[in-house]
Amino acid sequence: MHTIKLRIEKEEDLYNGFDPEDDLLSEDVKNYIIGQLSDRTLGDAVEIRVMSSETIDKARIERAFQRWISDGERTVKKEYQKNLFQQLWMFGIGVLFIVLSLAFENKVGAVWYTVLSTIGAFSMWEAAGIWIIQNPKLRMRKKMTRTIKENTTVILDPSTPNIN
Repeated sequence: MHTIKLRIEKEEDLYNGFDPEDDLLSEDVKNYIIGQLSDRTLGDAVEIRVMSSETIDKARIERAFQRWISDGERTVKKEYQKNLFQQLWMFGIGVLFIVLSLAFENKVGAVWYTVLSTIGAFSMWEAAGIWIIQNPKLRMRKKMTRTIKENTTVILDPSTPNIN
């Protein structure tokens, strides 16, 4: 069990002040939790212990964490879709320009042949770059989000007064 301790002065320190629904975690809290999670093995259980001298609404904190998780899942899914579109687009452009360069190899000058084949190779290289560099990062974010969703419990420190 990995324990992350959040010490706050007042409950509002947990939330983004610009959120009208008031259940969006602040960037500082999210970054702190992610930083703490990077030091542990994925799959281990996590306990987020909130400590405060003021009264805290546990249900509100749990809603905020659930919203953070669902927003993270949605963001990763959208980025996967965007990456897939970019990969297919760049690969298609690459294939098109390489085919054009081969078709016009003897019909245009050496400069045009080189330009067409270079654009094609560059486009395919960019598609491969997305697949090799960006997709593994997204897979890691997806794993971390799933781990937070499945293995994390938010509890209030026993010394913290709570509404629920």
